Amino acid sequence: MDIENNLHTPVNHIINHLFSDEYQYDGKSSIDTSVVLMQYNTNDLSFTKLSTEENSYIDYIKPDRTNWFDIVGLTNTYFINQLLKELGFYEVDAKSVLTPCHAAKIDDYGKRLIIVIRPSYFERNNIIASEHICILLKGNTILTFRERGDISFDHVIKSLRLNVMQIRQRHKGLLLAFILNSILSVMIGTAVRVEEMLANIDRMLLESSINDNTIGKKIQHCSYANLYLQKTAVPLKDEFNKLVKIKFIREAENLMPVYMELYNQLDYILLTSQNCRDLLTSLRDLYVSNNDLKTNTIMKRLTIVATIFIPLSFLAGLWGMNFEFMPEVKWKYGYIFAWLIMGLTVFLTWRFMKRNKWF
Repeated sequence: MDIENNLHTPVNHIINHLFSDEYQYDGKSSIDTSVVLMQYNTNDLSFTKLSTEENSYIDYIKPDRTNWFDIVGLTNTYFINQLLKELGFYEVDAKSVLTPCHAAKIDDYGKRLIIVIRPSYFERNNIIASEHICILLKGNTILTFRERGDISFDHVIKSLRLNVMQIRQRHKGLLLAFILNSILSVMIGTAVRVEEMLANIDRMLLESSINDNTIGKKIQHCSYANLYLQKTAVPLKDEFNKLVKIKFIREAENLMPVYMELYNQLDYILLTSQNCRDLLTSLRDLYVSNNDLKTNTIMKRLTIVATIFIPLSFLAGLWGMNFEFMPEVKWKYGYIFAWLIMGLTVFLTWRFMKRNKWF
């Protein structure tokens, strides 16, 4: 059974990179697939929880409203493949949805748009994690697929309820901007968290009074977190240029400033990540230097102790020789005399090293 489990993911990984009519989920999440349909126009907003066992979903779409399908959990691959086919998406779109290791991308095919992002975040136990998110847009329909649902869209839903920035009156591109903003906000939080952790490590390394044996692991942890962040942010910035050139974004009223703000947020993430990478390099050097300094300090102490005991070893060896004529051995006060000589030798040795500032 263990062998089968170990082979399961690589097999799916290979299958998802071959063209097929249906694709399998290539991930580790076991969350059941759930669907919520949110529909709105200028005057109305509705939420409907749908079953994954429905025969048809095309009948739910209303042409006079923006229709947002929010799907959490990718384990029901049959439902996902059928949903995408029924709504007019291509088979390869299911590959992007069901392959969590897919690189970040934004592809505009005129009538449809697909965005793949894998933002990183810190879990409650301070472990870095990432979630595969795929956004598809066609006509007045938007689909969002989240692998586990750890990245929350609560702010987007709240904005729809409160009609923030008149989102229900404006183009569906504004809803897409709100969704992207929620994702980028999580990435900004991760970048700021890594920067704060590195600043704290820097303080601990510079304060000699702090003795933390886990600093090396903390630096490595921050390094992994920053690497996760860069793996998403760097390719996403290259792809983001395609997004601001999409026709409906360029032509829709007042949408371009919103997307340029998203671009600025992405720039901030990359700048913070770059600063963290530079700081990581400095902290590694400082950590190694501190370890070398600690090693030198220990060696110095050991050398001082060895230097003090060298003359004592000489005296012990001298009086331990088996000569027949050794006056001190048979002298009444020989034992006390030996202790006085050894004590005086230790004091003079210590005084000599102290005067020469050896320690």
